[in-house]
Amino acid sequence: MKIHILRILSFIFLIFLILSFIIPLGKNIQLDRSPIEFPYYFLVLGRDENIESSTRTDVIILGGIDKGKIIFLPIPRDLLISIDQTERRINSVYQIYGIDRLKEEVEKLSGVQISDYIIFDYSIFKSIGDLFAPIDIYIESDMSYSDYHQNLHIDFKKGYNKLNGEELLYYVRYRDTSGDLGRIERQKNAVLALLNEVKSAGINKLLEAVNIGLSDTINSFEIKDLLFLYNQVKNAQMEFISFPYLIKDSYVVVDESKISQIQYKLKTFETYSDQSNDKSKILITKNFSSKLYNFYTYVFDVWKKPGYQIKVLDETFDGLSDQYSYVFFRNVEEETKEKIKVDLKETFGTNFIEIEDKYKYFQLIDFISENLIDPTGYDAVVVLNERW
Repeated sequence: MKIHILRILSFIFLIFLILSFIIPLGKNIQLDRSPIEFPYYFLVLGRDENIESSTRTDVIILGGIDKGKIIFLPIPRDLLISIDQTERRINSVYQIYGIDRLKEEVEKLSGVQISDYIIFDYSIFKSIGDLFAPIDIYIESDMSYSDYHQNLHIDFKKGYNKLNGEELLYYVRYRDTSGDLGRIERQKNAVLALLNEVKSAGINKLLEAVNIGLSDTINSFEIKDLLFLYNQVKNAQMEFISFPYLIKDSYVVVDESKISQIQYKLKTFETYSDQSNDKSKILITKNFSSKLYNFYTYVFDVWKKPGYQIKVLDETFDGLSDQYSYVFFRNVEEETKEKIKVDLKETFGTNFIEIEDKYKYFQLIDFISENLIDPTGYDAVVVLNERW
């Protein structure tokens, strides 16, 4: 699930990359009032046609915007659905029936109406890379690989490299021993390198980049709508929610007992079960810095334990060693402490050290308070390190 989230985030990076081309033009475009109404829903589809040799959409994300929030619902690519009395995996719907039918099927699952869509292919890195080339990329170790079937030949040396568009595409498609995690890190590096080039680009090159971004993807967006949407979401809170599914006879199917809760969340942008007062309240922050993913999104995606109210502070607390994860408890019984420790370990895959040092505790409390959160209402405060 973690690797799948990271793969999804690579396509979200591409969305923001295209937006970064468009936003500098906002001062030069007179916007009328947008006809967009909220809540607003859109579909993000991702594919790597050069690798998969297929137009199957192996990344399917439903996005929603309202109330200062952006919600992303990743839909399992192998989810089994029934179309014309035939059971098919949802990632084949676009290839067989087209975008309208896929939108219809996602609307049935989510209970919301989709306004727009965008479909990415990794080849966009080549087009935009050529426009802004040479692209400065620091390569941490030698990269050498040949695949004659895919006509893929990579030979990069450690250190700073100046890449053209085709080389940039090779860089983001390269796979090493770190698997998908390494590939996503390179995609992030490529996007950040392109963003640096955008900052110093002239208006003509920006206009050409906009044209590439909108023409080299399949989409239903208008530039004026993208500008309007960006203004609505530039300071929004982003959240990924998990699609409810079950594995039955080796097939992925909808968990009908939970789908209504997801539909409620998508329609109201409120959590279905937040109203219980009998839950243990936990505040989670971190002691590491990473641009690879959104910490808030990660925590809420992996947390599956019932009986908790979780609050995430996506800021780095550097008052503790980054070699360990920690938990502070506030006036809870030993039985509750042990349950929280067990659930933390099962969720994040690491042991948590209980800190009783009063100096460290008040140092953490000051840090939380400086970030405008009242820490007194939480049974436990967690400081998560990067080694999960």
